Amino acid sequence: MSLITSGLPVALVQLCATEDAARNRRQAEAWLERAVLNPPGGLKPRLLMLPEVWNAPYAVDRFAAFAEPIPEPGANLIDGPSASLAMVARLARRHGVAVIAGSIPERGGAGCTYNTATLIDPQGVLLAKHRKLHLFDVDVPGGICFRESESLTAGDALTVLSGVGDPLGTGVAEPPNLGLLICYDIRFPELALLMQQGHGCTVLACPAAFNTTTGPRHWHLVMRARAIDTQCFVLACSSARPQGDGYPSYGHSLVVDPWGAVIAEAGEGEQVLHARLDLSQVALARQAIPTSLQRRRDLYRLNEEPMKFTS
Repeated sequence: MSLITSGLPVALVQLCATEDAARNRRQAEAWLERAVLNPPGGLKPRLLMLPEVWNAPYAVDRFAAFAEPIPEPGANLIDGPSASLAMVARLARRHGVAVIAGSIPERGGAGCTYNTATLIDPQGVLLAKHRKLHLFDVDVPGGICFRESESLTAGDALTVLSGVGDPLGTGVAEPPNLGLLICYDIRFPELALLMQQGHGCTVLACPAAFNTTTGPRHWHLVMRARAIDTQCFVLACSSARPQGDGYPSYGHSLVVDPWGAVIAEAGEGEQVLHARLDLSQVALARQAIPTSLQRRRDLYRLNEEPMKFTS
């Protein structure tokens, strides 16, 4: 593999799911293919990303019906029990790319359903999976009322993939330590700070589905704030806004740099968003504004007790 010297090329796929599971898989595969085969400047992305719940309608009463079993990290997904992730794994192997496979409803044990994001390597092997920690239970007057806890169970572990050995096959000189969150998780700064301070994250990936109530108010603010808090790149891949009925996704997938600047942004509809991550900017931002070294740990600190964490 050639060494990438001009920034890590990534592609975020913003799409809209339907009530047809097979169609959702075909559509996602077509958009992923498009991301790989038609990159701007001819530089193939090394890392692809899908949005939150890309294989099913985003509705509390539909998650269980579309749920699929997801094995533990280390499993080869190509012959695995999840049809959705098997498709992604085959594409990853076919093109030699890693995929942040958004999230899908996961059928767990004891009748539990989780909202689960995965990381898949260029051979189709599951590197990590993250069960959404903070369930989206909100009631905004005059806006949206949504309660994920009516059908989903929350996860209980932090998810960080170490860059040692370049498991994503990025080809960059210093592969990123990648923290994985899902949508509502990004609103809790302590989680992102733990990923950065405790596990050295340089990239935070957040498949999401903000809506037309919360999106205009907070989407850009929250993603930029977490980038500034942690001095990480933030990849925020949203679902696309439906043309008719359905969950009113905000769209506007974003790539934010460690200075808090938006370096790429999508619109509302289905599309591929390409960007290059100059990972050297992480060290530059942290050197220029050394917040990690200036925290008053004599006055305040994050909880340093042992915590459950998965990689």
